[in-house]
Amino acid sequence: MAVTPEVELPQLTGLARRSRELEKLRRKARRRVARIWLVALAAAAALYLASGPLLGAGGRFAMLAAVFALVVWGLIQTQAATQPYREAYKRELLEPLVQAVLPGFRHQPQAGMGEEAFLASRLFPSRPDRYASEDLFSGEVAGVPLRFAEVHAQEEREDCDDDGCRTHHTTIFRGLFAVAEFHKAFEGAVLVYPDRSERLLGALAQGWQRLGARSRRLQLIRLEDPRFERFFVVFADDPVTARYVLTPRLMEALVAYRERYGPVYASMIDGALYLALPVRADAFEPPPLWRGAVDQRRLRRHAGLLQAMRAIVTGLGMDVRLWGERARPEW
Repeated sequence: MAVTPEVELPQLTGLARRSRELEKLRRKARRRVARIWLVALAAAAALYLASGPLLGAGGRFAMLAAVFALVVWGLIQTQAATQPYREAYKRELLEPLVQAVLPGFRHQPQAGMGEEAFLASRLFPSRPDRYASEDLFSGEVAGVPLRFAEVHAQEEREDCDDDGCRTHHTTIFRGLFAVAEFHKAFEGAVLVYPDRSERLLGALAQGWQRLGARSRRLQLIRLEDPRFERFFVVFADDPVTARYVLTPRLMEALVAYRERYGPVYASMIDGALYLALPVRADAFEPPPLWRGAVDQRRLRRHAGLLQAMRAIVTGLGMDVRLWGERARPEW
């Protein structure tokens, strides 16, 4: 998700002025982290010198195990040392920024989006073996309930060769995941994906898309809007549902969103709208310890992400009552 950092918010200057205390916390955390890894390095060196005469095959294994234990210890201690700084950053800088961009929203840094909502979107066919979510935001935009959070979903894979099998985890999705009301009362599913593959592979990719749709009991839907077709591919239960949900205004809004912010995955299922917006790194974390706590560019990036989430409602026209009763999803 490419977000332009040049978001003009007059509140940012005030936030920076009020947050000088963060610098003290950052420097304290940096000193603690440096001491932690110096202790770990010294312990590793002492173990090596003490076990030097014993470094046979078994000694090398014991040495590696000890070094691994020291690394784990260092990571745990680093997490504990930086936690007060992270919490203060989100409280002193991020919270006022949230209220400036999304008034009335609640931010819960330690909470996340439930895995059941991620699965209910039907956007990703693989069930995660690892699922983590944090920084949950919830509230209303123009009367439309909206929730979003950072999500990192992974699946376990096994690679085998002549030397044996190894397991590793690959990312299914990492970024911001949102759930909102969709003002159209309908039953069924419409799934909208970034159409990267068709631009690269042409007709061959169309065959793969149809195969993928059949495996999920959905149809590949062709729409009449060439700009929309250039960016997206659509699967749905039936063409009537897809055209009922994907109005020209909604397709135009999704194209505009794609052009401004980057790839977006969307699904409309039984009255709920799900959106998955890929983001490469943790979206709402403070700068690294070796950089200043008050980073105007990073603050503007935070604001850009929050504004992008607000655009889900306003840009897609979800705040306009055009189709009668809402279908309220069960959260």
